Amino acid sequence: MTASPGTRRKFYGWPMVAVGFVTYGLGIAPAYYGLGIFASSLIADLELTRQQIGQMFGAFTFTYGLVSPVAAAVIRRWGIRATVTAGALCGASGFWVVSEATSATEIYLGYSLVGGIGIGFSTLLPAQAMPVFWFRRYRARATAIILSGAGVVGFLWPPAAGLVLEAWDWRVGWQIVAGISLLVAAIAVLFIRNRPSDIGQRRDGLPPDDSDRPDPNGTGHGVEAPLAGSSAEVAGVSAPKGALMWALRTPQFWIATFATAANTVPWRVVSAHGGIHLEDLGFTTLAASAILGVRVGASLFGRLTGSLGDFMSPMRVLALALLVNAVALSVFVSAGSAAVAYPCVFVIGVAYGTAYTSEVVVFGLFFGRAAFVGTTGVRLFLIGVIGALGPVLAGAAADRTGSYAGTLWALAALAVLGAASIWFCRPPDRSVLTGESKTEQ
Repeated sequence: MTASPGTRRKFYGWPMVAVGFVTYGLGIAPAYYGLGIFASSLIADLELTRQQIGQMFGAFTFTYGLVSPVAAAVIRRWGIRATVTAGALCGASGFWVVSEATSATEIYLGYSLVGGIGIGFSTLLPAQAMPVFWFRRYRARATAIILSGAGVVGFLWPPAAGLVLEAWDWRVGWQIVAGISLLVAAIAVLFIRNRPSDIGQRRDGLPPDDSDRPDPNGTGHGVEAPLAGSSAEVAGVSAPKGALMWALRTPQFWIATFATAANTVPWRVVSAHGGIHLEDLGFTTLAASAILGVRVGASLFGRLTGSLGDFMSPMRVLALALLVNAVALSVFVSAGSAAVAYPCVFVIGVAYGTAYTSEVVVFGLFFGRAAFVGTTGVRLFLIGVIGALGPVLAGAAADRTGSYAGTLWALAALAVLGAASIWFCRPPDRSVLTGESKTEQ
């Protein structure tokens, strides 16, 4: 029996967005930025080298990308809540090991391995799956809000961690990071719901007699129309058999993954080598750090800008962001004054954030819930490998040539190619999947 409008339960999708904002922001930002913040203290106390710090961070990012396909399988089997909870508990144990570390080996174990596994399970994939599971019309806006959580916490955490260093030391700092991970696990248990159908609801809060078929124009939101069998979503429909393998065979998967790489690789190279490049251009170390610091806040603005994917083609939003990034990277090659460098890095941050949100919306539009988790797990794995190689190759090229100019021009060209490929890409025809209902798209 259908509940009357007066008694129908309030749509839980937007509270889920708030929960995703908190769990993603608290789950990833303190750990992701923590190693860099505490690096000087770690080097002094444990006699580490800067190269080791870089290797630890590289191994950390590689690990959380490597486990993404496994996290996808766990989400499909046990749901988002269990995955986030288990990952946060794993991360907490790893970060506690870091707080007790007396050698580089223990940091590799606690941070790069155990912490990386925890982050891979609790943050990236669950945060991207939430808006796909709960929304269609408002997917880009929901995605933008959730992903901006890392930007907000990433902006607040460095000064907070600095106060921790002043009052205590890096060990207390990592104990706090472990405690934050435990808090994320508790929030997940209490407030995360896997799918609307688990509580008798449908995406976007639609009543049971409405549906949300895909917009033929590919704008990222749907058009309401009653469809036979639309009540299937309330009961819950499993993904069609072979959906993931079908998706991996489509050119759209590889084009969208290439566009993702065209966004991620420049960001990681600039994050790893941008400071040294600015010093090569004549900036002091302090000035270079200050200039690069604006990219985090700028990326927050960009992630919110990615909500434009609800109003126009998310493929076009992604392409435009990549083109803007290409221009900014080209200018960054010779940004020899603060008047040029600050705006340039700000634009790089905005472009990255916009593209980061749009990547998720594009994959949701292309593959729907039937294959989103699986394809995103594979995508994050591939980007983890490619993204880890980018800074290494950039450093090697700079060692040979004495400059980052060639690398930055190559990254700008990569962004242009990514923009061109995704601009002309259209969603695949998912009707070829036997047994897939339109309500699952």
